[in-house]
Amino acid sequence: GAMKTQAAIQSFLYNRRSINLRPTSIRWYQKNLNHFATFYPDDLPMEPEPVEEFLVKVVSDEKDETRHAHYRTLRALYHFICKRHRLPNPMDFVHPPRRRKKVRPTLTSSEMMQLLYQAQSLRDRAILSLFIDSGARCGEAASLRKQDIFEDLIKVDGKTGQREIPISDETRRLLLALVADDDNTEFVFRGQRGGLTTSGIYQLVKRHMRKAGITGSKLGPHRIRHGFGKQFIKNGGDTRSLQEIMGHASISTTEIYVTLSRDEVIA
Repeated sequence: GAMKTQAAIQSFLYNRRSINLRPTSIRWYQKNLNHFATFYPDDLPMEPEPVEEFLVKVVSDEKDETRHAHYRTLRALYHFICKRHRLPNPMDFVHPPRRRKKVRPTLTSSEMMQLLYQAQSLRDRAILSLFIDSGARCGEAASLRKQDIFEDLIKVDGKTGQREIPISDETRRLLLALVADDDNTEFVFRGQRGGLTTSGIYQLVKRHMRKAGITGSKLGPHRIRHGFGKQFIKNGGDTRSLQEIMGHASISTTEIYVTLSRDEVIA
């Protein structure tokens, strides 16, 4: 008999949990797949046409990115189901939606210096120094603990699992100074009421960028991350190492930085 959409989704999500996918990623899958399940509440479609119809109709008013996210979700779902039940995969015939190239605003090295220079408190300077030095993601900084700081690297839990990121002596010194006077704490970065949240760190970085006179619509740690990636390639780094440091699941994400470092715009 035909497989039910809900059953397929449940089985897929259990599988993702069993391989320790991050809760945020699970929620992302769940949100996209609920959409699909409302469209096909009974049998899971096993032909490419219904999937394409879903991508066109349901995601019609959305941005390219959203449609692409739905496509990626369905590709993951069908890959899992068809492999497990030895079925032909309809997604083999569904073309990925085209995406317009995203412009990734980055920071110049002088902007990075400016950003560090105007940070007064030890905590804020340590946060900014960490981002500039490592290109870490916001959530990775938020969950950084004392025991994750080593000689010349930190360990972070990222989207692609745990990884090691090299850091400079200066950043290490700031991080250690931050946790030195306080031994009862778990997280390195704290606010008044315990650990700084991801959004707390995001707001903090945004505020400092404004103070440093950095303009543009996209302010926040990700802009520093893009700056880090670009700088790494400009300094002669290779994409494989950069992929490991930045924790990209796919090398094609890392390759964007090669293009970025080539068409350097002089502001």
